[in-house]
Amino acid sequence: MRGAVRERVPLGPLMHLRIGGPADWFLEPFAEEDVALVVRVCRDEDVPLRVLGGGSNVVVADAGVRGAVVHLANMNRIVRDGNRITAGAGVTLPSLLRATKEVGLAGLEKLTGIPAMVGGAVAMNAGTRDGETFDHLVSLTLVDRDGEIVVHGRDDFAATYRDGGLRDAIVLHATFELQPDDPKAIFERFSASLKKRNATQPVTCRSVGCVFRNPAGDAAGRLIEAAGCKGLRAGGVEVSGLHANYFVNEGGGTAADFIALMDQVRARVRGAFGVELAPEVKFWGF
Repeated sequence: MRGAVRERVPLGPLMHLRIGGPADWFLEPFAEEDVALVVRVCRDEDVPLRVLGGGSNVVVADAGVRGAVVHLANMNRIVRDGNRITAGAGVTLPSLLRATKEVGLAGLEKLTGIPAMVGGAVAMNAGTRDGETFDHLVSLTLVDRDGEIVVHGRDDFAATYRDGGLRDAIVLHATFELQPDDPKAIFERFSASLKKRNATQPVTCRSVGCVFRNPAGDAAGRLIEAAGCKGLRAGGVEVSGLHANYFVNEGGGTAADFIALMDQVRARVRGAFGVELAPEVKFWGF
């Protein structure tokens, strides 16, 4: 495989939450064929394989994770073809939004403030109240579970709330159909969304974004706040005072602290409203 292969790499520093132990193997493939090779080798050798994007929605166990973690930061090209933009899995959403604004293509600014890479955003159908990743998606180039590189259209997937429906496939790059617009108008929408997000969410803090999914017809943050959980703490992890569905690592927090705080919050919301909150965040190594 072309690219870096390292052993026992700590994952905590790569996570927005800054929590988590090491991966047995940490792989940084150089090109599409290298990703496919990694999938085939791990399959043949029965090695568990996980894909790390921006680390913005994952909690890694304090003991780390067994097997291999593949990081696709090298897949970072952006290519324009008319009103279509193709972005590699390792492109960050902020970089993609800046690139589309500069060439006067609108639509993706609804994803403003999401600290993810394109691959992870597609896999979880990341979004805001204004829209989701799949809204402008046209096609995906993936590595399937057999290690084959395949291309699929958007309609081949039954994307739902915070789930792109990819199953075990790994995103290599995604193509979006956008609309021409004045770069100044795009920037104004981008800036307004970012200002609103900064005012209502602790975006500069160590967190994993929203911890729980929104129940049908309600908001998890509203329920958590109404249950009196703002400021609730377990070890070094605290429920944000700005947005109750964010848990913030105030320093020295552990994965065990995070899980303990989740349990406390779920119990309070269950007791107050009879609602069972489901996690939106992913867990590795538990």
